[in-house]
Amino acid sequence: MELHVIKKGIRKQLTKNFNSSEFECKCSRCKEVKIDMDHVRKLQKLRDDLGAPISINSGYRCPAHNAEVGGADNSQHKYGTATDIVVKGMSPDEVADACESFSGLGRYDSFTHVDSRSGKARWDKRSKKEYLPPEPTEDDINVILEDLEDELLR
Repeated sequence: MELHVIKKGIRKQLTKNFNSSEFECKCSRCKEVKIDMDHVRKLQKLRDDLGAPISINSGYRCPAHNAEVGGADNSQHKYGTATDIVVKGMSPDEVADACESFSGLGRYDSFTHVDSRSGKARWDKRSKKEYLPPEPTEDDINVILEDLEDELLR
């Protein structure tokens, strides 16, 4: 872990496409932002691999803000090692599929959580986890029609 602590409000370029302000806590109380540069470099590699902009919905969260938003007690956001992201032109599922190299990966309806914790963690908080059945084949349709004909003839 290569942790940087930067004064909130300063726009320091971290990589080609990410700056420190994108990782700042959204509250108005804290004065600094914790950023793990190893995590930022992984995000930059992901952006380069995908060839698409990444928006960070949530980066660092101070402990008070993390509690306010219902974050886990051991949330990686509090340590500067996590981000909730959206990638332009991709669904959250597509983004999550591309993020298997991150040690922490959470699937949500409108964003993807990635983190660089030690160890591996996976979770799914989507509201719609059902999958549609495959489209019926011509044989399936014929069987249904035959069953309907049999019923009508009775």
